[in-house]
Order: sequence, then structure tokens, then C-alpha cells
Amino acid sequence: MNTDNVTTEDWLVAGSALLLAVSLLFFPWFHLSASVGAFSVSADYSATSTPDGWLGVLALIATVLVLADLAVERLSPDTEIPSIRGSRTETRFILAVVAAGFVALKFLFHIHFSLFGWGFYVTVIVAAALVYFTVQQRAAAPSLASRTSRPGASAAPSEPAAAPSASTATPSEPAAAPSASTATPSDSPAAASEATASAGADVPGAGEPDAQETGASLRPRGSVPPPGS
Repeated sequence: MNTDNVTTEDWLVAGSALLLAVSLLFFPWFHLSASVGAFSVSADYSATSTPDGWLGVLALIATVLVLADLAVERLSPDTEIPSIRGSRTETRFILAVVAAGFVALKFLFHIHFSLFGWGFYVTVIVAAALVYFTVQQRAAAPSLASRTSRPGASAAPSEPAAAPSASTATPSEPAAAPSASTATPSDSPAAASEATASAGADVPGAGEPDAQETGASLRPRGSVPPPGS
């Protein structure tokens, strides 16, 4: 049993239906009185009493069905019972209209305003109120269904995790191999001299001796160079 989903409209429908059932059973629809001299006699007849009490009985049955349908839907929502057009609020609306219709028929069959008791007026007002509240409940049914939906039914599934961005840094590439031009230790002195010689050969005039140095080297040691040389 769960009363958390009972709304204000439910209480209004239940209260008016219960009051209508009580008025049909106990409130005076007709009030008859007679007096003879100093004596007076009075009698009260409810809507389920004569004349044509069967109309009041049918109105009472429809009213009780409104209460039962509402109680089953709110207190035991898993219970399956017949409905009109597949809607519980539509079912209660039709039952309320039926109850009000039987009340109207009893009034039309016996229109005696001088004989109507106060219960007649209360019954008519409450029957009209029951129809009105069931109309309001039927209009509020879509919003009520969205509020009382089962947990998780309206929750959207979580989106999958986003794929890694294309700009995500990738592992760094391995270090470039040493350049071929990187100097390596010479294998031998001969190789070093060959490299020096080849480097000198690339420079113009690097391999030719200077003329002055050649001439100086050809003079005999101890000789004096001629003037002007």
C-alpha cells in the first residue's frame, strides 16, 4: 500500500463520492409531514427509498464503484481491473456521470418541490461536484502520469565516453640515428694523416710550397743574400 501518489484531485473525488453515497443512503430526499389537531406526524425518505428507490440504488452502486476504482489504482497499482477505453480516469468519469444521471431521473420522475427535503439539495450539489472533480482529474491525468512514472523510466541513458581526441599526444618517436657526418675517432694515425692530406688538397695552393721559402731553403748555409734580395 502506497499513499505517496495520492493527489489533491484524488482526495476531492474520493470525498465527494463518499459524501454522495452517504447522502443517497441517509439524507432525506423527501420530507412528508401531516398534522391532525394537536398531533403531527412526519416522515423522511432517502433517495434509495420509495418512490422509485431503485434509481437511488443504481446511483449508489455507481458511486461506490468510483471509490473502489480510485482506491485500487492508488493503493494497489499493480492490480488489473476492467476499465473504459483503457483509462482509469475515464472510467471514474463515466461512473460519476451515470450516478448523476440516476439522481436526475429520480428528480424528474417525482418533481414535488414542496416535498423535497434538505437531503435532496445536498445530493444534487454533491453529484454535480463529483462529475466536476472527475473531469478535473481526467484533464490532469497526463501530467500526473509523468510525475509518477517508474524510477529510471525517463532517465536518458548516459552517453558513451568520448573517443580520444585526434590531437592527443602520441608517444614520442625514437631519437634520430647519429648523422653520418658525425666525427668518429680515427682508427689509426695513418688514417688521420690521409684525412689531413685530403683536406689540404681541397684548398687551392695548399700543397704548393711558397716561393720565398723554397729559395731560402736552396741557399747554402752561411751565405749572405745579395743586396736587394
